[in-house]
Amino acid sequence: MPEKNLLTGFSFFSDVDSDTLEAISKKGEILEFNAEDVIFYYEEPSTHMYGLLEGEVDLILVFKDKVLKTDIEYEEAIQATMVDEEKEIVVDTVAPGQVFGWSSLVGPGKRTVTAECSEASRVIAIPADELKAMFDKDHTLGYIVMRRLSDIIARRLRNRTEKLIETWGEAFDIGSI
Repeated sequence: MPEKNLLTGFSFFSDVDSDTLEAISKKGEILEFNAEDVIFYYEEPSTHMYGLLEGEVDLILVFKDKVLKTDIEYEEAIQATMVDEEKEIVVDTVAPGQVFGWSSLVGPGKRTVTAECSEASRVIAIPADELKAMFDKDHTLGYIVMRRLSDIIARRLRNRTEKLIETWGEAFDIGSI
């Protein structure tokens, strides 16, 4: 009995014909991660798009915050300096049947978030260069995928904006914005 194509469970690929979907699936590699493993880091080169088969992955926005650090030896000897402190905000959580790593297909080729497993996870990693080469040969496929990507990007940007507004509200004690 032939093995079921792993990508058929992804709504992202629901408009892709079965032969093309099989070709995409064959390009992918199954990877397994433990809880707290990082799949990719913010700003590293973006080479693969991922589909989550099992588990859960947090997409984390990493940013620098200036913090006042003080060293007090005794009352008259206080040293204060501003230091950069790295902070993180979970802006989205990926569930099985969803894709992530869209920056590998568009933009400057750098990751926009860190992807960290919140539980043991299995993913299919699809090389972006091979997928883009398929788009060059099959413009309909490229259109379908890019249309779906634009939906994901819009939703993730909306989530990011909501998280940032929430964080600013807490940081500056703003009742409502």
